[in-house]
Amino acid sequence: MEGRLFMKWMLTAVVLCSVAGCSGDESPTEPGGTPASVAIHMTSDPLVLFDAMSGKTGVVVQFIARNAAGYALDPEDVLVELLIDGHPVDNESILQEDAEELSASIFLSLVLDTSYSMLLHSPPAFAPMREAARDAILQGIELFAGRSGTFTWSLTWFNEVLSSPSSSGRAWLPEDLLAIPEPRPGTATKLFAAVEHEALKMQEAYQNVANGPHDHHIMVVFSDGADNYSWFDNSSYSSTGVTSSGAAYETSGYRVTTLDSAVAAITSHPRLTTYVIGLGSDVRDAQLQAISNAGDGRYFKNPASSQVGALFDLVTQEFATIQNHGATIPLPPGDYTFGLRIWSRDRSAHDEFTFGIHAGDEQAGIVN
Repeated sequence: MEGRLFMKWMLTAVVLCSVAGCSGDESPTEPGGTPASVAIHMTSDPLVLFDAMSGKTGVVVQFIARNAAGYALDPEDVLVELLIDGHPVDNESILQEDAEELSASIFLSLVLDTSYSMLLHSPPAFAPMREAARDAILQGIELFAGRSGTFTWSLTWFNEVLSSPSSSGRAWLPEDLLAIPEPRPGTATKLFAAVEHEALKMQEAYQNVANGPHDHHIMVVFSDGADNYSWFDNSSYSSTGVTSSGAAYETSGYRVTTLDSAVAAITSHPRLTTYVIGLGSDVRDAQLQAISNAGDGRYFKNPASSQVGALFDLVTQEFATIQNHGATIPLPPGDYTFGLRIWSRDRSAHDEFTFGIHAGDEQAGIVN
């Protein structure tokens, strides 16, 4: 798994737009390798629980380690320490990677632009998009083959209508993404409709799928152009189809919607992170940035269609490098300071996140 899933991302000419805004046209620092600095990005609130049977207090933290350029680092590139009142937690108390307490699941949804312009790039971007989307699903499945939790995925592709795998017939396989039909000339773009539709679908799924305290719903939106068709109500349209791989899908129109409506659908979801990939020079940065900001995610952009795979790799690296660490500690009743400290592999840089906990009895939890 480490060889392919946690590969070094050797990217060139990639423009990164973070949640703070676009960085310009310069190339960012290479995200792979030993970092010159490290920073902790918490991806969920710490969890503190008391086990009355054992008298031990469990603490679980979830985070991404980033380098100076803001890129997610492989777990193998950092060293992790857990502390109580500034002292290392005893090794016997540290939870192993496959411990149930560290279980975390991911529901990944892909929203893919299949407007005709995807075939007009040089080189064409449509086939690389399908391949990169397939690879993201395969890497998620591979990641969860060796850890607690589940990996679930969903898909919508869009032009002037929205299409998704059919709920009837056989389940879609990752390889079926390679058979998403090529777009026809002249198709328009219902970007806002697709985002709103998928966000609402994920909110409904949240009732049963990946809804634990350290689970994540993640939407990846890919587009190479501005929305120009969500103003039109074609909700009466519906059809069905079958890909060349034999996978059934359903196609439908959508009601009139706006960017604000799409953003509202994202923010109404209790735990949805949105990553947005913009390709080419015709995308509207402000629109795509608004979608990523709504889900507290990130916006990645590149004008070159040859970089489609690299852009998807950046997003995959985000969810593939989420780390879960924890300990079950025999602490007498009282208040303590719990610390998460990460080091670069060569221990030349570190970062620390601390918070107060009450431990040792039924009142266990986070304290200010």
